[in-house]
Amino acid sequence: MDHLINVLVKFFVFLSRFAPAFSKLGLIDYKSYDSWESGKRLNILLVGYNGARNTGADIRVAEITRKLQEQLGKDNIQISIMTLDEKNIRGYFDSDIRLIHFSPIFFGDLFKACCANQAVILCEGSTLKSKFANALTLYFCEAAGIMKNQHKPCIAYGSEAGEMDTFLERTVRKLCADTYFIARTQNSLDQILRLGLKGHLGTDAAWKFNSTTHTRWAAEQLKQSGWDGFSPLLGIAPVNPFWWPVKPSFVKWLKAGITGDHSLQFQLWYFFSWSKVREQQFENYLNAIALSVNEFASKYSCHIVILGMERLDADACRKLKAKLTIPVSVFLSSDYDGFEMAAVLRQLSVLITSRYHAEVLSMEAGVAGIAVSMDERLDNIMQEMDMCQYQLLHANDTNLSSKLTCALEYAQSNQEQIKDTIIHHLAHYKSTLHDMGIYLAECLLTYQTSHNTD
Repeated sequence: MDHLINVLVKFFVFLSRFAPAFSKLGLIDYKSYDSWESGKRLNILLVGYNGARNTGADIRVAEITRKLQEQLGKDNIQISIMTLDEKNIRGYFDSDIRLIHFSPIFFGDLFKACCANQAVILCEGSTLKSKFANALTLYFCEAAGIMKNQHKPCIAYGSEAGEMDTFLERTVRKLCADTYFIARTQNSLDQILRLGLKGHLGTDAAWKFNSTTHTRWAAEQLKQSGWDGFSPLLGIAPVNPFWWPVKPSFVKWLKAGITGDHSLQFQLWYFFSWSKVREQQFENYLNAIALSVNEFASKYSCHIVILGMERLDADACRKLKAKLTIPVSVFLSSDYDGFEMAAVLRQLSVLITSRYHAEVLSMEAGVAGIAVSMDERLDNIMQEMDMCQYQLLHANDTNLSSKLTCALEYAQSNQEQIKDTIIHHLAHYKSTLHDMGIYLAECLLTYQTSHNTD
């Protein structure tokens, strides 16, 4: 099925060569980059994983939108955003932003959106990797391939690259050949350059996300959920690290329809990976966190805050809560938007997280973060801050509980030192992000010149 999706992506990329002819026949809307000129609005399409109540994905796009408007001027650009569900992200944007719905069968929706715009920005952090779903990377490859064929700019903004299946690497090399990657980390940039692609080192797009308007709200919500207003707040952002990657399957889709069992169905024909071994690994992960947190919270009289940063995390949050013996507040992204989730994260004293953007958003307040990592994203950020020795753990560690207990004690005893380290690196990240915005604007405005020169 992954190979079938790969073939379909390549077919729609091939069709994109004929977009001008399709436009003349009234079948699609088509805009070339060469048709844009000073004084007209440049049509920019943001392609990401949005509308699924993934806090990190949504705030990244909100920040990229803000940066584009800041650098280019709101009146000079028309921004469109691909989304799985418009109502889930409308609150991040003003009414001038166009939201374009796409389904899990994305080929046609993405084809029409790319043809109708003059530039594309790939917004998802996990851009090139097989960890979560080959289909997700192929989604970005289709956008990149269409823009390549139509001689229009495509820029991946704050992207990660990781391990990929061999067939996917071949597709990436071909379809992303003209895409420029501003990598989130040095390790990702090394992978991008190894693939023969172009790029330079940047950072994540979310460092300047502002939630100060919700600070008082967050404190009040925590008090309403049981916090006394004085006890240390220990946050946990759990996931299910063991049900990836998502794979398409007609057989499982038919079986789910017949049996009515949709427990492992992600969307439509996409299903999580699962087995008895994975189920036990997940149980071990939750037990280890619960054991350490119960002990630590009782010792230091902490109030526990569980945060579901992605709608998919709700099951992990529910199961973890059931294992905790102390009072718990729960904030799920299905109920709270990115402004609210960020404001809650910034109230914490210590954070245990398997979600990359929980760490990113909490750093604005200097929260002592402990990563329980499932892939290279948290590894990379902890390496950048030289915090691996005590604050980088892994979800499949056989002695996770004892390691986490040590990490919690270290964080508790060294909060000020950790905060100073975070603030130091945060300044660097924000400076890099500022430079990225300038570079992005220059790329969009000067592409025509470089293209004609080539």
